[in-house]
Parts: sequence; structure tokens; C-alpha cells
Amino acid sequence: MHNRNYKKAIVFALVLTMLMPLGSVVASSSDDSASDEAVAAQAADDNAEKSEDSEGGDDAEEDKEEKDDKKSDEEDAPLITDAEAIALESCELAAENDKFALYSDKDNERIGLYVKETGQYWWSSPINTWSDQTIVDEAKGNTMKKAQRKQVSSSLVISYADLLQSKRNVTDVYSTNASKSFKTTNKGVVVTYNFKKSSGGFKVPVHYELDDKGLYVYVDTKDIDEPDTNSIDGKVLTRITFAPYFGAQAPTEIDGTPINGYMIVPDGSGAVMEYNNGRSNYPDYEQVIYGRDYTPVPLSAPRVTQQAFMPVVSTVKGKNGLVIVATDGDSYVTANAVVTGQNKQAFNTAYFSFTVRSTDQFYMSGDSTNRLTVYEKGDIKTEKVGVHYYPVAGKDGADVNYADCAEVYRNYLIENKGLEKKTEANKSPLYVDLYGGVLKQTSILGLPFDLKTEITGFKQASEIIEKLKDKNVDDMVVNYNDWTNKSINKKISTEASASGTLGGQDDFKDFLGTDGITVYPSMNNNQMNSSSWGYMTLTSTAIRISNAYSRQSKYSYAFGVAEVGVSPALLSPSKYTQVFDEMVSSYKDESIDNIGFGDFSYKLSSDFSTKSTSTRDKTMNTLIEGYEKAKKDISGGIIADSANAYVLPYADHVTNVPVYSSGFNVTDYDIPFYQMVVHGYVPYSGKPINASSNSDEMFMLSLAAGSNVHYDMIYEDASVLQDTEYNDLYYANYEGWVPHAATEYELTKQILSGVSNMTIKKYTRSADGSELRTVYTDGSKDVEVAINMKNATATVDGKTYDLSEALSEGGLNG
Repeated sequence: MHNRNYKKAIVFALVLTMLMPLGSVVASSSDDSASDEAVAAQAADDNAEKSEDSEGGDDAEEDKEEKDDKKSDEEDAPLITDAEAIALESCELAAENDKFALYSDKDNERIGLYVKETGQYWWSSPINTWSDQTIVDEAKGNTMKKAQRKQVSSSLVISYADLLQSKRNVTDVYSTNASKSFKTTNKGVVVTYNFKKSSGGFKVPVHYELDDKGLYVYVDTKDIDEPDTNSIDGKVLTRITFAPYFGAQAPTEIDGTPINGYMIVPDGSGAVMEYNNGRSNYPDYEQVIYGRDYTPVPLSAPRVTQQAFMPVVSTVKGKNGLVIVATDGDSYVTANAVVTGQNKQAFNTAYFSFTVRSTDQFYMSGDSTNRLTVYEKGDIKTEKVGVHYYPVAGKDGADVNYADCAEVYRNYLIENKGLEKKTEANKSPLYVDLYGGVLKQTSILGLPFDLKTEITGFKQASEIIEKLKDKNVDDMVVNYNDWTNKSINKKISTEASASGTLGGQDDFKDFLGTDGITVYPSMNNNQMNSSSWGYMTLTSTAIRISNAYSRQSKYSYAFGVAEVGVSPALLSPSKYTQVFDEMVSSYKDESIDNIGFGDFSYKLSSDFSTKSTSTRDKTMNTLIEGYEKAKKDISGGIIADSANAYVLPYADHVTNVPVYSSGFNVTDYDIPFYQMVVHGYVPYSGKPINASSNSDEMFMLSLAAGSNVHYDMIYEDASVLQDTEYNDLYYANYEGWVPHAATEYELTKQILSGVSNMTIKKYTRSADGSELRTVYTDGSKDVEVAINMKNATATVDGKTYDLSEALSEGGLNG
């Protein structure tokens, strides 16, 4: 903005200050002692926002001043095109290769990525931020205020925390309130952001580097200057956000033509947020990638959502799109997306923010009114945080499809993470989870006693499989849970010794040798109820930031508060390598070819103990090393439950892949984005169909997503499960589900086996979501599978299958 606008802003701030109560003046002035024009302008905007919410006769006058101010902005900032933005004197070519050009605009704090093949420009912030006249407040007819425009213009946002216990608040600071220095390198440019002392005094150098795939933006955290992290009233960085408006799209072109497009977020199976979807009254999309850190224990029950398994978001405008991947520090990243009108801003944008220090909360001395917040101590533990921007264009001149974005991320996994093809042609197995034993409380001589109880013994498991075979189910992948004494007792179990309660080692080996099935005996060692040799709760439990043991609370269904009693202990990540080594060694000794590691595939924890510190990043790498070693040493395969992206290169099967998102209000509809990434590379199943409240819909959505059928099964009746940890398997007795599973297996085999080794090329849905079309390809031919949810039919290359025979039968629906 021009100097006269800053002067008007300063005058406006002074006028408002005189009108405000004394207490408000003190609160405002304590935030920032600097007196430069940028800070004054921001202060004016902040005060304007406060006064807008006040009551009384001043509102009309303030609105008039805002409109006058906006009118001046319109006159000072005309709408410009990409070509005009490049032609500005302040805009320079920073780097170039055969595919892309990188521009740097110092005056406007913008980075531009030009795609030579398509002629598309992608900017780190919209070029018409200051001239945009989109109405963001329908009630008042307001456009963006200066505060919002400054935020949109920022190419970096930091969050810092006050360590002073009386404050303990987190403050967001935008780079428009920092001085900046630009340095050109052989790959691009390094922008160093110097934040004022009143904003923590942080110094953050951000690298913008061009490569043959797109633009790489990163920070080496060792280069960050945090001047005051150790004093009692110091400030520490907690979060870094790169260019939250990179690739952001306005509601219209500069000529007024509406812009149609969408964003893809990695919630569960995947979800789409259409540009300008009118959902501005709902909260932003915000989701931690790889799920929450399980070491800090929530004070109340965490909300139930699907997990975000992949660190990738996308924004698509017609024939061009941008796939954004968190490539460094992804264990600490959060995916975000907003649409026009949210937060009183005008743009549609998707981006990542990185947590650089963890937090925890607890009540002091059991006083539920005295909640304290603590922050991770010491230097930033994550070495680098980075995002890669991959431009993508529609094939053969068409608009960019969801599958085009998935292909970009799949190629990233192949080229950078070692993902390899593990699928086979003409294979669509039935996936079955069996559950062995559980502790059930009984009474002996009047004393309560936990007794190991058989739920599905080894001979019973064989009986279930034989009954499925009798129904012509000839290809099964079986995941067997809780089959050792220690796993039944909820202790850490690493020895492949079958429980005598379930039939013993001989019966177990007989079951493993059953024809027509592949059995994966899994052990879930993420937490323990009590100690065992080598894994004592006193020394092997993860430690919270507050120095308390991480006990995984169970919460009241009615009130969401933690239940009283001793909760399971979260295993310290420092013990993971021992668990992997002991399991693999024991499986090899017992000639067990296949293995599963339970929750390790999708739960990520940390440990803040002084002797065995493990950040989420270190834990992730420990898990990767464990899976990698197991993959080399096990003669068979690895099954993974709901695998996070970093596990995919080592998994031979993935189960429990959701076909839904969390259904956040800001999203428009679900898509099988996860499945689009992995199909044709890793065989997978959906979640158990018989666990769904709408098993018919889940079956049809599974077919549309290329997912194999999955069932939970137990031998005993549901009554036996009462007051056990298997309570939630009340639906799983096999007798009611065998015919249903067999029918769905046969249909799935006919519909999907022919495309089992193909990747997904295209996915489309009708406006009401009742017609879903998935196109598969092997590079030489395409196959379309169309699911009609209303008519309950599937059509494969012109041949129609009636799905109604598989719907509303058996189990809960019978």
C-alpha cells in the first residue's frame, strides 16, 4: 500500500484509541511496542475489528469510514493479470529450467511458479489481494478488511507461545509484519523473515527451490533463530505455516467470470471441498496428518473422526491443478483448507502447517478448574519442515480429475519412498479378521478373577473357514488377533507361542496350513495393561511433556470424561525396535511366514522422557526401520491395519481402508482418494462390512473404490462378550454372516478381479452421489466399473450385475 494509506490507518487507529475504554487501551498497547508503519496499520485493523463488534451509535460512522477506506483501496490497487504481475519492476526471474520458471517479487512478498507446458501461474499469494471486492460478510455487505488482506498477502505465518505461566497463550504472526531479505541462489531464492522483538524476535530463513517436478519450499530448523527460549517469561515457536494462500483462487476471474474448482483433503478415504461452496459459517478444515499424538492424554474424549493417512492436499481449477505434499516433517503436519467467506476472507485455499513444539495439558493437584499448559522443552527437534508443490494438468486437454492428483502422489511414493507393485492379476480375496481370546471377569470363591476365555479357538477358526469354503469362497486373507497368552492378557507379546486356551501350538499350526487362505497372525503391542519380562510399566511407558506416565484413558460414553481406574500404559517408542526384533526372530523360529504389527501401522506417539526421548519424527523413522527389516527377514508378507503413508512401501495387504471421510460440514462429498493412490500397487480391503450401520451402502461404496470385502468374525455368541474388551464385536458371530460374505465375495470377484492389477485412471460421481464411475487402466486398455447406488447395479464394460442379492441379507440386516 502507499504511504498515504498507512497515514490514514495511523490516524484511524488514534481516533479509535481515544474512543475506547482505558482497559482496552492498555490491552492493545501491551501487545507491540514498535512504532513502524506496518505495525501501526495492523493495529488499526485490529482496533477496527474490535470496534465493529461494539454496541451503540458509533457503528454507522465506523462502517462509513470502512467503506471510504475500501473505496480508496479500490482506486489505489487496480486488478491485474498474471502477465502484468510478472511485468512489475519489483518482480524478477529467480530460477528457470526446461519445465518451470520461478519469480520473486520483493515489494509484494510474492513467489511465482510458471508452468511452461500449460502457461499456468501459481502464486504464493493472490496477485489481486488488495483489489479483491468479493463480499465476505453478507450481513453488512463488507469486503475484506486490511487485516485480512495483510494475512492473505503473507508468505509465512508463525505461531509462538509465551512461557510465562500466567499467559501460556499462543499468538499467530503474519510475515507482512516482519522485515524480509531476499537472496538469490542457483536453485531459487532464500527469504529470511525477521520478526520484531515484540513478536518473539524470531528469524526464519525459508528456501524456495525449483526442480524438475515443481517447487520445493523448506526450512532447516537449525537455522531458525529463537532468541529467548530458556527464560521463565521467554517465547518459543510452536508452529510454522508456509504460504497459506499458495495457489489460492478467488470466486471469479478479473472479468467477473465465475471460477469453478475444488480442493481435495486427505480426511479418511478423501473428501472434496468445492470452491465457493457457501459453507463459510462452518469451521475451517483442519486435521492432523497420521492422527493425533497418543502420548498427551486428552482431558476429555477426543472427537471421533476418520484419520488423515496421507500428507497431501490438492487444489484444482479446470485443466490445471496443484498437488501439495508435505515431504519433510510430515509427522508433525496439519492439513488445512478454507473456502471463500470463511474467516471473512475471499479465497479458496489448501495448505499445511507444521507443529515444531508439542504441548500437553493437565490439572494441577486434581483441581479441575486449574488447567495448565506445558510446551516441549529445548531446541526444535524436527530437522527440516518442507512442502513440495507439484503442478498437474488434465490428460488429453480434459479437466484435472481426482485420479490425476492421486497419480502425482503415487509417483512421489514410488520415486521417493520405495513403493513397489504387490498386486496380482485376477485376485479379489475375502478379508476376514478373527479374534482369539479375551479376559472375562469371573468369581472364584467369591473373589473377582480375570479368566482367559476362548472366543475363536484354532479349531473353531478352521470351522469358520471351511463353512466359507463350502459357500465357494476360495481365496481368503485372514488376520488372526489375540492368539497368544500375553496378547489375551493385554501384555506386550513378542513370542509366537499359541495360547493353550485356544488349542495350543499344534492346532495353531494346522490352522496356518489350511488350503486356500493366507493367515497373518498379528500382535498388537501399542499399549499394555500390566508388566511382562522386558516391558515393565515403570520403565517402558511413554512419558508426557508434563513428566507423567502416558496412560491411555477410557472415557465415559455419556459425559466424555476419563473413567476412574488404572488405564493401559502406552509403550515407549524406545522399545519398538526390541518388539520388532523379538517378533521377527520368534516368527522365523516357528516357521511362520506372515506377520502383522497391529496399531503400529497407523498410530504415532512420542516420548518426552530425558533418557529415551523420541519425537513423532523419530518414532516414525523407528517404525519405518522396523517394517523395513521385517520385510527383508520374513519369508512371507506383512499385513497393515489402516496404514499411514510411510508404511505402504512395506505392506503386502492393507485392511480397514475407509470409504468415508469424517463428514466435516465444510466438505461437500467423499471420494476414494486413498484407494486411487494405492490401487494396482497394494491389495487392500475396506472396513468390516458387518460392523457398519449401513452395510448395503458400504458394500456398494467398496466396489466403487476398488476395495475387497472385509468381515469381522468370531465363533462365540455375543452374550459371551459382555463386560469384556470385545464388547464392541457384538455383531461379529460368524453364523449370520457366512452366506452374506460369500455372496458379496462372489460379486466382488466378478466385478473387481479383472482390474486388481490396474491403477485408477479416473473417478467421477453424479451430482447426487448415486452413480459412481471408476476407470482402471494397465496402460494398454481401460476398464470402467459403474456403480448405481439407487438401482443396486454394477456395470463392467457393458455387462450389468444385480447387487440386490447381496443386500439386506444375514446378520443385522436379516
